[in-house]
Amino acid sequence: MKRLFTILITLIHLSVFGQEADIQGKVIITGTEAPMIAVQVIVNGNTYLTNEDGVFKVPSVGLPENAMVHISLDDFNPVDLPLSNGMIIKMIPELDEASTIALSLTDLDAGDGDTQSTPGLLFSSGDAYSSIAGYAWGPYWFRQRGYQSNYLNVFIDGVNMANPERGYASWSLWGGLNDVTRNKETTYNMSPVDFSFSNIGGSTNILTDPAQLRPGFKGSYSFSNSSYQNRVMLTYSTGLLDNGWAFTVSGSRRWAQEGYVEGTTYDAWAGFFAVEKQFSKKHKLVFTSFVAPSTRGQQGATVQEVYDLKGTNFYNPYWGYQEGEKRNSREKTTISPSFILKDDWKINDKLRLNTSVGYTLGKGKKTAMNWYDAPDPRPDYYRNLPSYQYDQGNDVAGDMLTELWKSDEFGQVDWKFMYDMNRSNFQTVPTDWLDPDSETVSGNRSHYIIEERHLDSHKLDINPTLTWDINPTWKVHTGLQYQLYQSNNYNTIGDLLGGDYWVDIDNFADRDFIDPVAAVNDLNDDNIVKGEGDRIGHDYDANIQTANWWGQVKKSFAKGSVYLGGNVTNTSMYRFGNRLKGLFPEDSYGKSDVLSFLDYGVKAGGEYFINGRNVITANAAFFTKAPYFQDSFTSLRTRNETVEDLVSSKVTSYDLNYYYRGQRLKFRASAFYTQIADLTDVISYYDDAYQNFVNYVLTGVGQENVGVEVGLQYNITEALRLKGAYTKATYTYNANPYATTTVDNSSEKLSDNETVFYNGRHVGGSPEEAGSLGLEYWSKKYWFIGVQVNYLGDRFVTLNPARYTDRAINEPGIEYGSDEYYAILHQEKMNNTFTVDVSAGKSWKIKDYLFRVNLNVNNILNNSDIQTTGFQQYRFDFVDGNPNKFANKYFYAQGIRAFVNLSLSF
Repeated sequence: MKRLFTILITLIHLSVFGQEADIQGKVIITGTEAPMIAVQVIVNGNTYLTNEDGVFKVPSVGLPENAMVHISLDDFNPVDLPLSNGMIIKMIPELDEASTIALSLTDLDAGDGDTQSTPGLLFSSGDAYSSIAGYAWGPYWFRQRGYQSNYLNVFIDGVNMANPERGYASWSLWGGLNDVTRNKETTYNMSPVDFSFSNIGGSTNILTDPAQLRPGFKGSYSFSNSSYQNRVMLTYSTGLLDNGWAFTVSGSRRWAQEGYVEGTTYDAWAGFFAVEKQFSKKHKLVFTSFVAPSTRGQQGATVQEVYDLKGTNFYNPYWGYQEGEKRNSREKTTISPSFILKDDWKINDKLRLNTSVGYTLGKGKKTAMNWYDAPDPRPDYYRNLPSYQYDQGNDVAGDMLTELWKSDEFGQVDWKFMYDMNRSNFQTVPTDWLDPDSETVSGNRSHYIIEERHLDSHKLDINPTLTWDINPTWKVHTGLQYQLYQSNNYNTIGDLLGGDYWVDIDNFADRDFIDPVAAVNDLNDDNIVKGEGDRIGHDYDANIQTANWWGQVKKSFAKGSVYLGGNVTNTSMYRFGNRLKGLFPEDSYGKSDVLSFLDYGVKAGGEYFINGRNVITANAAFFTKAPYFQDSFTSLRTRNETVEDLVSSKVTSYDLNYYYRGQRLKFRASAFYTQIADLTDVISYYDDAYQNFVNYVLTGVGQENVGVEVGLQYNITEALRLKGAYTKATYTYNANPYATTTVDNSSEKLSDNETVFYNGRHVGGSPEEAGSLGLEYWSKKYWFIGVQVNYLGDRFVTLNPARYTDRAINEPGIEYGSDEYYAILHQEKMNNTFTVDVSAGKSWKIKDYLFRVNLNVNNILNNSDIQTTGFQQYRFDFVDGNPNKFANKYFYAQGIRAFVNLSLSF
């Protein structure tokens, strides 16, 4: 009896202890009182998720008395409150649907370059700085901390969306699906996440679970004066049904006959379907599929001379009139359906296994003009400019061209000229280039064609992740990430432009070599006469396989936490040539050498809570990173030759952050330092000096990024809010790389380990200084208005490495220290700029129906002289050393831009 009494007392004690061990709270939406599911609640540096009832539980062991609850969620006001048992947190929705509007505005600015492929707003962690950096500075090619997009990880439901050939995720894969891609886990640095080792630019995991999306219907229509003019989006989500099922379907279309830049058409669709089955509170399965096909007429950068002659900074050299209709020579078409199956299994109270399997089938196509034995058809070709004639001493021709360029008819693609040339070029040619007596074909041989450049790919991802809550103060995250990628890169004839056939030979080799074998693009194909749809030029496969283990352990204390993480990655890749090229019969067809890299990384950091509102965090990381496929071969188009002495790059990064999280003031100040060494960069371009495509291989490239960031939000009153952000940084090269130069029609090295004097020069491409200050008023009557002033400065053009070699000075005979010497080495700093943005919105709630109207006006002062980015042309005048012969090219930001969004939800 005494033993039974002892057992009962022990059980009661354990029960009471168990109750004391957890502090419980609930998160709901103000107004509807609906529970918010899977919301990230941060307490003392640890993250907890709300359940299907909106309830979160925090172990009380090791908690300080003044612990704070922090919630930062898109479309809701952030929350910082003292933790208390039984607390109910009411999330107040923002009327302007900030993330949806911002994602839409980013769509309007989306481009194809590294800087724009992954919008910074994906890495908005809810604080004022990261929000402003993504929303206000992003359209001007601002990159947070200066990092290229391959240093930012984007996952969807645990699957890495990056293309391993280039290393970054393409925004177009899920463009137009804003309503179903807003829920995300994110960090802007190397701090711990539960789905990967992370990256120096941060990591984001977009969550598409239907049960976590707002149930009901939402429809919206938007119109703008930018890249697209109309958008329709429809979304329906069931929420979690009584039988454990949940469904979401969404679709959209964005379109414009012509954007704000002439000749730029836009037609993009998107579809999304997801289903979730919760077998129990411990086990669920989610299947997600989405696709976003699009076709866009593109815009080209050009030199300032052309912009000035045309009287507009939005001139586009890619289009021209064909029979009275505008036609763009550069169109980009993509369609990449993705399928993800995610299994979430809570094995017990301490172990959780998440397994994601993803498959993406990609098809991409870009069009461009190709020509043979005919004048260059590009209207802004440097020989077509007045400056070229003036430099040659032909003032009369220069004056004539000046007047022509100022007319509306001149300066665009001349489709009629190309059709006329093709239709008047009757020839008889043998089908077999090496056998003049073979069968012949007679007809109009095309001088000009529209070439279609294809990238068809398959990608399989398998990513299991295990979370182990050892006890309330120790937590382990670990996982495996396997990826298999295959792609086919090839060209086809899209349009013969009035001709009857195209002769598929290497035109440069035909010009430079007597032996006719050298000109054959494929010795395995005895027919060189090609028609529309046939493959021409290059044709090769990329094969890439990666296997990665990552893990991290975190220890929490009453006043903070520390963590330690690591990863190991094996990458193997090879090129498979599908054509036996006459120039390289031993090194073009079949499988290349297999390149293998074993990389590793370590990171450490922690948080220190001075008190509940003041927090200091620090992160440090070192990791190696295999070179990308496109930077591993000297001439991907023609042969299997790999870059010599290829090594992984090395990344070292630190940051220190201070947070103040008050109920009225929220503030963050950060300092960061990153060094990247041993980068490899393969640049391919047409060079007039060699009259051929040049492959410029840079090895040993080093960069250094250092700077500070400050962001704040201050609630002056309950309705009036002040927001601000500022960064000052430098992004420079810290090493002199070596360059090796080859051309496509020869394996001979034109230069070998030539020093490129980059050290101390700016990387360029992104503002190094930026600031914003904004004021918002939020009325209790469900309307708001805001104004924001932005500043962007210290913006430098990107560099042509050939200009920073001894050869660029010595070959033209330039005197060291002369004005001509400094003109060659000059790196242009683009003008600093100010912009003003205005936003406003109003919502009406009638019973269960919510109607919203939002207006965003960017650059309301209509400043159309803002250069978003500029670059030195890769061609250089080695004869006279004149840097203006191939002047810098620029893109310009749109002037005033308005975006209106109307939405109805119920």
